[in-house]
Amino acid sequence: MELTLQRIDRTRLVLPLLLCLVLFVYIPDGALLWDDWMGLEEFSHGPLMLLVSLYLLWARRSLLQSHDSRGNWLGLAFCLIAAIVYALAIKAGIENIRHLSLFLMILGLFMVFGGITYGRYVLPSLVLLPFVVPPPAFLNANLTYGLQLFSTDMSVGLLRAAGLSVFQDGNIIDMGTVKLAVVEACAGLRYLYPMIGLGVLLAMLFDMPLWKRALFVVFAAIVSVIMNSVRIFLTGAFAEWTDTAVSDGFFHLFEGWVFFLFSFVVMLAVCYLTLSRKEKATIGGGVLKVSVPKGQDVEKPARIGPIIAVSLLCIALVLSITMLRGLKPEIPERRSFSSFPLKIDGMIAEEDVLPSVEQTILNMSDYFLGHYHEDGEPSVTVFIGYYEQQSAGSTPHSPRVCIPSGGWKIQDLTEITLKNGDTEVPVNRVLVTHGEDKLLVYYWFQQRGKYIANEYKAKFNLLWGGLTSARTDGALVRLSMPVESTMSEARADEKLTEFSKELFKVLPTYVPD
Repeated sequence: MELTLQRIDRTRLVLPLLLCLVLFVYIPDGALLWDDWMGLEEFSHGPLMLLVSLYLLWARRSLLQSHDSRGNWLGLAFCLIAAIVYALAIKAGIENIRHLSLFLMILGLFMVFGGITYGRYVLPSLVLLPFVVPPPAFLNANLTYGLQLFSTDMSVGLLRAAGLSVFQDGNIIDMGTVKLAVVEACAGLRYLYPMIGLGVLLAMLFDMPLWKRALFVVFAAIVSVIMNSVRIFLTGAFAEWTDTAVSDGFFHLFEGWVFFLFSFVVMLAVCYLTLSRKEKATIGGGVLKVSVPKGQDVEKPARIGPIIAVSLLCIALVLSITMLRGLKPEIPERRSFSSFPLKIDGMIAEEDVLPSVEQTILNMSDYFLGHYHEDGEPSVTVFIGYYEQQSAGSTPHSPRVCIPSGGWKIQDLTEITLKNGDTEVPVNRVLVTHGEDKLLVYYWFQQRGKYIANEYKAKFNLLWGGLTSARTDGALVRLSMPVESTMSEARADEKLTEFSKELFKVLPTYVPD
């Protein structure tokens, strides 16, 4: 019996060793996540959630006194999936997937050594952490622009209901003497992400069904979006009734913090009202209430098979990740856009420069912006944004979500096909309006010789390219032309189609196939 207990004790020591090994491999990615927490206000609550996760581990430590053999092999399967996903995410340069796969790896390791009981011990802590991991850049951009417009629309409605005269131009609120811009910082993500995380934490404090826990998270999201719109409304109202200075500087920052705390109180009240009297009595319990199932109070020999397998898997993971991190990305040779031809299809270009703010947001390696003129015809504007390496925060922003933020409304969006020699090129055709003005836009994504219209297909192609090669370069190509009252849409389509045929001939020099 003593020999058996000694063997079990030594086996248990392997778990912290493997955890340290996995966390050591994760250090570079953990540093990136910490930089996001420190640099992005939307995720500045990350360190707090990490401390809460550690506290949950400490509060539930009694579960470590018991273990079972249920789920040992399932834990190994989790570890295998997590290791494969983590390696692929390193190869493809997808940052957020690395964090999520680490959480799955930790869950799998605990289940290998202690079965379902150990899984119950660590799961609540791991559930909190995905809510402080920045989502993929293109999803974050879509959400940002959507919230910008929603917050602007709702705040404008409130201002008009309050009897104030207001004109809305996209995400611009014009009140005559005061003009407010609902920029990305005001989109609501700084409320949404922390509030969802707090909603998850609040759902853990009560003993209630899983569906009601999910309802708490939904309430947190709804309250954060609505309260952000109310904050913008009050900013505009105070700016109109008092002084325009209240929409800037310290007051604006202070107002944001006060409203966040008020939003949290509102969320608490809404969630609390949904609870039954019995559920309200369990406050402070929830996941903190730990009960060990009967029949698990006796030490049982651990399964050696899953432990040996997961140990070999972790060693293989360390070796493969070390090798993958040593691979240098392939950056193809290309000509700089500084030499891009200023005469295409008989039209002469006037070069333009993006505002520095937009350059920072887009984070491109190189770009070209020019207006090609021809006597008697509206100009054709060409924008090409090139990325040597596409990664988190450095990917093309889809015009589908960028166009509405400038006050333009999408009237028609279809996918058409252009000809590049014998190659068919799928292109998004967008007709947008701004009052009496009309603009016809063609755009597509170009990656390693492939032409892609759908942004989600472009992301999948990027992932696949990162796995099958060392290249993740790509570009967004956009053509636009005003549709004047004397010109039909058919003529504008014809003009952009003719121009694109000549553009395709010069693009490979600047956007490598």
